[in-house]
Amino acid sequence: MTHLPPLGDHPQVVPRRRMPPFSPAMSEVQAYWQGLCRGQPVPFRSQVDPSEIASLLDRAFVLERKRSEVARFRITGSYLCDAMAMDLRGMPMISLFAPSERRRCSDWLDQILAQPAIGEMTLIGQDATVHARMLVLPLRSDMGQIDRMLGCLESTSNASAYPGFYKIGDLATTAIPRPPRAYLTRDTCATATDGFANAGVGYTTQGPRARPSYLRLVKSDV
Repeated sequence: MTHLPPLGDHPQVVPRRRMPPFSPAMSEVQAYWQGLCRGQPVPFRSQVDPSEIASLLDRAFVLERKRSEVARFRITGSYLCDAMAMDLRGMPMISLFAPSERRRCSDWLDQILAQPAIGEMTLIGQDATVHARMLVLPLRSDMGQIDRMLGCLESTSNASAYPGFYKIGDLATTAIPRPPRAYLTRDTCATATDGFANAGVGYTTQGPRARPSYLRLVKSDV
């Protein structure tokens, strides 16, 4: 793993009110994500059903960060691949950016997963006429860890004509409120095996342990 030069403990972010309004596609992706939460602060990746956001799949992507590795694309829409003129599946998210911007992007993604938070970014292409917006939303793995992200990228129509590294404009994060006592309901656990996930072994609640038949109580007056 290549270590990038440190740029401070946290990325420089701006208040949400200074970011431009969501595009219709970004608003739709966020509304879909919020609908998956079902009272929990962060939904499971396995709850994401591509058929329910079919009109947005070309602009959507899913990221995964394993342990200390950088976040990588697991699923990428054609819109993003065309803008970079390459298939991004398996590629690090930071590969979208110029080397001088990569640590800033990585720290921003870390903040989204750690808080957790909703992340927004404005991007500028190699040609100054290319502009883009990105929305990143945290997801849980089937094990309950917040290490996946659902994202959406929208750019100006000329992005595919100028493929190449992006520069970061502004970054913003909006912390997701945690309930007083976060817990997984049975309904939430049941839906966690839908969508992209493999079916797992359910859990049961057992009563008091029965005494083995070969044990008996011996009473002694000694």
